[in-house]
Amino acid sequence: MKTIPAFYFDHDQMQVIAQQYAESFKHAKPFRHVYIDNFLPDEIAQQLAAEFPGPTGIPWERGGDRATLQTMHKLGHSNEQHFPPLIRHVMQQFNGSTFIRFMTTLTGQAGLIVDPHFRGCGLHSTGRGGKLMIHADKSRHPNKKVDQVFNMIYFLNSGWDEAWGGHLELWDAELKQCESRITPAFNRAAFFLTGTNTYHGHPHPLECPEDRRRNSLAIYYYLIDRPKNENYEGWRNFVDWAPTTEDEKNKPAQEAQPQLFR
Repeated sequence: MKTIPAFYFDHDQMQVIAQQYAESFKHAKPFRHVYIDNFLPDEIAQQLAAEFPGPTGIPWERGGDRATLQTMHKLGHSNEQHFPPLIRHVMQQFNGSTFIRFMTTLTGQAGLIVDPHFRGCGLHSTGRGGKLMIHADKSRHPNKKVDQVFNMIYFLNSGWDEAWGGHLELWDAELKQCESRITPAFNRAAFFLTGTNTYHGHPHPLECPEDRRRNSLAIYYYLIDRPKNENYEGWRNFVDWAPTTEDEKNKPAQEAQPQLFR
């Protein structure tokens, strides 16, 4: 059995971090979000990156535009049995009570719950040429009284070059422009509100070398009986895809719609 570090989040340290970034999260545009660098101890981050599986390392699911669906450009996996040991442990920490208290302080939202099945989240990996069309998430939980409210994406891309792209783009509700771009830098955690008009993605094909990939861990946080507001119209079972690049806009509708991990 492989030995992994005994890593656990410390409540007091996480509360200090949450309080430090709570105001930035609250006032960010186009919707609430923030990113935090050096989020995990460097030793843990380095080991997570080192054990992150390659394109043939686990039984990935494939996603992306129809043109790339049968390639290894965009991959995802949500079955924890196939997660490498330290990644599996850290993913459970992201779902633990200490981290939920961190999320509560950061977002100001009480009553957050997690999904131990990692529906739609888990491990994501995108290679050269891969992308993710701008979209607003669907309600992934099968219980219509439980709805996604916040996403966290933790990036594991050591030495990532800005020129390679892969920035997480956050768009305004009218889809007129991208208002925030987050580089998928190593050991960076991005947190953002999700709803029926919180449009996000990385719509431009990656230009990284063939031997590099945009790797990340994703976790979604939920709320029971989420109230409707300007960002949330109610539970729905479809992703609202929004073509924003010229290539996407020029494709026939049946070809432009991508598939996302289940």
